[in-house]
Amino acid sequence: MDSTVRSTLPGTGAEASARRRWAFLIDRRLDRYPTGGERYARLVLAVVATVVIYYEQYTLGAVSTLVSQQLGMSFLFLTTGLAVANLLGAFGSLAAGLADRLGRANIVVYGMLVVGAVTAFAVTQVQDKWTFMILSTIVAIMEGMLLVATPALVRDFSPQMGRARAMGFWNVAPPAGSLLASAVAALTLGSLVSWQSQFRIAGIAGIVVALIALVWMKELNPALRDQAAVSEEDRELLEARAARGEVNVDLAHPWRQLLKVDVVVPAVGFSIALLFYYTIVGFAPVLFTTVWGFDLAAANSVIAWAWAFNVLLSLTYGALVDRFLVRKPWILGGALLCIAMQIVLITLVGGKPSYLTLAIIMAVLATSWAGFAVPWYAAFTETVEARNPALTATGLAIWAWIIRVVVFLSFLIVPHVVTSANTLVAAEPYVAEAERLQAAGQAIPPDLAAKLGEIQQAAAVTGDQWRLWMWIAVVCAVGLAATVPLLRGRWSVKKARADLAEHERRRAEELAALRG
Repeated sequence: MDSTVRSTLPGTGAEASARRRWAFLIDRRLDRYPTGGERYARLVLAVVATVVIYYEQYTLGAVSTLVSQQLGMSFLFLTTGLAVANLLGAFGSLAAGLADRLGRANIVVYGMLVVGAVTAFAVTQVQDKWTFMILSTIVAIMEGMLLVATPALVRDFSPQMGRARAMGFWNVAPPAGSLLASAVAALTLGSLVSWQSQFRIAGIAGIVVALIALVWMKELNPALRDQAAVSEEDRELLEARAARGEVNVDLAHPWRQLLKVDVVVPAVGFSIALLFYYTIVGFAPVLFTTVWGFDLAAANSVIAWAWAFNVLLSLTYGALVDRFLVRKPWILGGALLCIAMQIVLITLVGGKPSYLTLAIIMAVLATSWAGFAVPWYAAFTETVEARNPALTATGLAIWAWIIRVVVFLSFLIVPHVVTSANTLVAAEPYVAEAERLQAAGQAIPPDLAAKLGEIQQAAAVTGDQWRLWMWIAVVCAVGLAATVPLLRGRWSVKKARADLAEHERRRAEELAALRG
């Protein structure tokens, strides 16, 4: 059987008429390659959707201590539950590989509606830790699919010469989601004391953006998205090929086509390099309150500054990367800065750094994450395109599966490395009770005294345990630097410009042949 599938533009007449009747809810295809303001508007909508998805995902990190205390979750239970949720979410990401066959936009629109509804109206009603984790797992599975479909949309609307800039916009989503979660928590927890308020706000935001996407989100027709565009000037050639029905794509055995060293190993390197990033996203309040004695509002404020700088660099950095036409030197530079800043942070464990000191260090560290992530996303999607541009979503599904498995392992391992956190997260009510008894001039009961002794012992070792975890994160960041050579693309700007000139020559020849 022939494994090659021919993509063509949609028909007209009765078929087009029937399709228009359902266009508002189902059919989101564009039959031309958008340019200029329209292309940027569609990129912005995909990015805004991703920001809100991450905001919903990261809300728990902003109020993890409150949720743990009120639902009776130990640090070990919380981290294990999040690990399982991320593992199952990884398989949601694999399922999103079907977006190469079924499209991307409907996955985003209807997935966001489900996630928003569960976050706003179901999570906020739970009364026990098991129900909370079951709902979190459902959300994680849906988000695993969404976080494959949205970068696939961004890739579809961005030729390679503008890919880093587009991926820079998309890379805004994770830190912006974290920034929103931290900032909203810092601004509203004083008046809206409950953790439920944070999930309600995030879920409603998700539903609003999903309704906007229901009306405006579109995607390229398969005949257009299954081609690789190097520059916007390729638009005429892409549309000419599609109009003539000359786009031949191979969708058979997609996993076999992409489970290759240059796809899998860089995805692993990138995923493990973000180990400390996952720690900050999930456990920043725990880290800052137990190691440096910050309160919850101050911890969220420090992280908010970090995400703000990450967002700023993501918005501006991609244009610089695209200007030089190379990705690998930028990825390596970002990885080295990440390693250096993590080591600086390690030196502060056990000390008494000021709010400003930690805010500056975390801002530079967060900047380094954007420094290697933006060019890496561009290089990775171009590596997948070099093998088969029609399987971009499949390649992103492989990346998303790997990154979620790494998150699963990190959440599973961290409570066994930082064992003190389990005691310190639950310490506040015991300390408060002891202070109340002392203020009233009453004796502290033996069982409470024993608990306070455990808390003191945990506080004495927590710095060393967190320091070990940070060194593990440094080693993982070195792993990213080692995988950079496997990605497609040049190290030399001169050679990259020569490749572009050759592409332009071939494009002109093919267009002349098609017109002839």
